[in-house]
Amino acid sequence: MGLIECTSSASLWRGYDYYKARKVKNLKKINDTQYTADVDGTMSEPYKVLIDVSHPRTSKCNCPHADGKRIICKHMIAVYFTAFPKEAQRIYDEYITYQEEEERREEELSDKICQYVWQMKKSEVQQALLELLFDGPEWQFEKFIREHDLDDEYY
Repeated sequence: MGLIECTSSASLWRGYDYYKARKVKNLKKINDTQYTADVDGTMSEPYKVLIDVSHPRTSKCNCPHADGKRIICKHMIAVYFTAFPKEAQRIYDEYITYQEEEERREEELSDKICQYVWQMKKSEVQQALLELLFDGPEWQFEKFIREHDLDDEYY
């Protein structure tokens, strides 16, 4: 497993943001698998980062999130993307493609639901609405009551 697979989604995208904002300074290649760098963060002094692409869990950063732990933080990801910008672009492109596909799937599902609802009989729609109101989340029930002025004293 590589650094990307070992990190959280939040650290991945924050690291990407740091990479794009050019917060990585003094990148040095130690050998074929290890890189060091300073990464500007929230503290006044930059964080010291060592990444090892062959053994991600041995990577180190002195930030509060990762210091002394086997965690892949956003600073490590920023260093990785700075060392491998094509990888940063690949991951970003994959994300955009995934988002576009998800949006298309959601639109198709929305269209199917609309078609289905428009074909329902009035009594079926009424029954479905009652089930949503009484069996669904409390906020949905309360919102329906508020929006239709059904019980001013209760809410």
